[in-house]
Amino acid sequence: MKDFQFLVKLYGVRGSYPISPKKGTNYGGNTTCLLVRTREHIIFFDAGSGIIEAGKELLPEILEHQENSKETFIITIIFTHTHIDHLIGFPFFTPLYLPNVHLHIIGPATMGVDIEDILRTLVEPQYYPVSMDEFRCMKTFENVSENMLIYFVEGQQIPQFARAGEDPTDQAEVVISNMKYYFHPKDGCYNYKIEWQGHKLVLATDVEQYVGTDQRLLKFADGCDVLIHDAQYNLDQYLRFQGYGHSNFDMACQLALKAKAKKLLLFHHDPSNDDDALVGIEKEAQEIFSGAELAKEGWEWKL
Repeated sequence: MKDFQFLVKLYGVRGSYPISPKKGTNYGGNTTCLLVRTREHIIFFDAGSGIIEAGKELLPEILEHQENSKETFIITIIFTHTHIDHLIGFPFFTPLYLPNVHLHIIGPATMGVDIEDILRTLVEPQYYPVSMDEFRCMKTFENVSENMLIYFVEGQQIPQFARAGEDPTDQAEVVISNMKYYFHPKDGCYNYKIEWQGHKLVLATDVEQYVGTDQRLLKFADGCDVLIHDAQYNLDQYLRFQGYGHSNFDMACQLALKAKAKKLLLFHHDPSNDDDALVGIEKEAQEIFSGAELAKEGWEWKL
């Protein structure tokens, strides 16, 4: 029996590209990957380099399942957007190479190109030796769109879809809503809200806040238990990189305050920021919002 009903775990917290500094890091060097689990459902958000370790950890569970059941082992991957730091781990995700595994892949069509075509391009022979059709698992692709609800029902592992405003049935165990954020170049980014039994987590990576806080995002995140928010820059860095589609820690804190979030995880750390720089960001952030802390690989929220 699993020791949780609902689990959130961070496997990648960096932005832009993964790092492996000589002196190491206490916070992690992998790019974006978030796991959300119930006892029946396995849902990943983004496939940055962090998903590689996640796949390795899943392997014993998948093999045990295959020994004891003829049912397909189902995993869902949902993408916020398709920049390379959020895709880079995908070809190295162990379940891709296993039979009797079914990946449900959901993500945005970017610049008019479907999520399936984007991922197929990623593993074309010019870039990777194993093509999409050579992966042994089954795969289903779905373009995400604004106001789409993704939900999971007890006893049924396959993700279901509805539109915002529709009732995704009283049986829905996990409900995932989205908000498209247009200011991330060049075709925006999707923020996601994950709800389970009255608890709410909001993933708002690759966002650059407006002056006075983005009111749409404020409404979207209102009252959340956990806000995972882009905080790539300190204040000086932001002056140099304004317009690149990322926030500084103050922007994240202001949203957390106004949304009355219980906890803020500062996320998408700049690869050039070592641990000392990150600790400095965290210290300044906590002076603004006491519930702020640095996102760290291995962080868990277990209910």
